[in-house]
Amino acid sequence: MTRRLRREIRVLRYWAFATTMLLLVSSAAVFSQTARGGTRFDEITVERINVVERDGSVRLVIANGTRQADAVIDGRVIVPGSTRAPGMIFFNELGDEVGGLIFSGRMRDGQPRATGSLTFDQFKQDQTVALQYVEENGRRRAGLAVIDRPQTSLRAVVERNERLAAVSSEQERTAIQQEIARDRSAQRMFVGKDVDGRATLALSDAQGRPRLQLSVAADGAATIAFLDASGNVVREVRP
Repeated sequence: MTRRLRREIRVLRYWAFATTMLLLVSSAAVFSQTARGGTRFDEITVERINVVERDGSVRLVIANGTRQADAVIDGRVIVPGSTRAPGMIFFNELGDEVGGLIFSGRMRDGQPRATGSLTFDQFKQDQTVALQYVEENGRRRAGLAVIDRPQTSLRAVVERNERLAAVSSEQERTAIQQEIARDRSAQRMFVGKDVDGRATLALSDAQGRPRLQLSVAADGAATIAFLDASGNVVREVRP
């Protein structure tokens, strides 16, 4: 019995030694692979990828629509429960969303509805530069837009809207509405193809009112139009 026990102990020792060596070889292979630049995959299937800094802070999210990142400013979700398109969302060092690349396309009531958008957000605000394609109800627009945004943080905007929904007096409601009016955004420039099929360069004032338009219609007709604050053409130049 003692001899048999000794033999079994020796077998266990050999097995432990072999297993340990296998683990060391495997670990060395993984370490070597990591040192050369990480693990390589021929193909992966995921619903979301988070790109993070060493401290774990998120800088980029690549996700489908179901698992897309929330819009966050100053640590607060701006539109809780909203559905967002799939794509890439970028975040700055403070954890605020700063823009992204998104896309969508589907049929609604027999008509295509599609969007492609690359945007760059103003600090703690919404998009201030946008390269977009939009199609809806048989009409298409594609181009580059530059947008004025207020200095007010989007978090403050959300909190102000919450105060507006809970006001108890008309005086308070009027005061908040005046704040909102002062902080309105305005598209200052658009260059691209508008919904009427014209190649267009439109320049607007600080209130977002078009004041100068250069356009070429689908039939080749070219115009330069100057507009007043009400949108009326005050001068038009044609070939």
